[in-house]
Amino acid sequence: MHPKRLIVLVNLLLLLFIVWLMLSATQTADIVSELRDRSGRWASYLLLATLLFTPITHYRPSLRRYLPLRRHLGLWAFALLMIHLLVWIVLEFAFDWLLMWQEIDSNLFIWLGLLSSLLLLPLAFTSSHWAMRKLGYRKWQGWHSLTYLAVPLALGHYFMAQKVIEIEPLILLIVVVLVLVWRFKYAR
Repeated sequence: MHPKRLIVLVNLLLLLFIVWLMLSATQTADIVSELRDRSGRWASYLLLATLLFTPITHYRPSLRRYLPLRRHLGLWAFALLMIHLLVWIVLEFAFDWLLMWQEIDSNLFIWLGLLSSLLLLPLAFTSSHWAMRKLGYRKWQGWHSLTYLAVPLALGHYFMAQKVIEIEPLILLIVVVLVLVWRFKYAR
């Protein structure tokens, strides 16, 4: 399939998936927690997928034509991240900033999630070709290398948010560490 058609297809599928994610969460007893958890989990999956593109295309050069998908996955990850954050602020805490601050102050995992969100914010706003031209490629690339800090923070947030050690976030964290070791050791 041509990469541009694949990008359109992936975007449509992800949009439908987000709608399904939100609608199916309404079938559970604790809708707010379910929405928060699902959007955060899938944001983590997509963020990790964006990092996996580089090592995969390194070993399979024929797949390089699919690299434009990385930006789209990153933007969808950011959309899910914003849903995750808005559910937490609006539905879980109802804009009670004092209560939110107490929660933030007492939980390291929330700090990790907020820091990751702050790092990803400029990346989402500068993901266009226009921004790349305005910033210049080197500066743009420098900004977007923040991904290598934001994704481990996001996955650390996911891992630490669990009440008990769960295998899935642990595996994701191990995979991101392996990708980062590969990136900084072998991809130069």
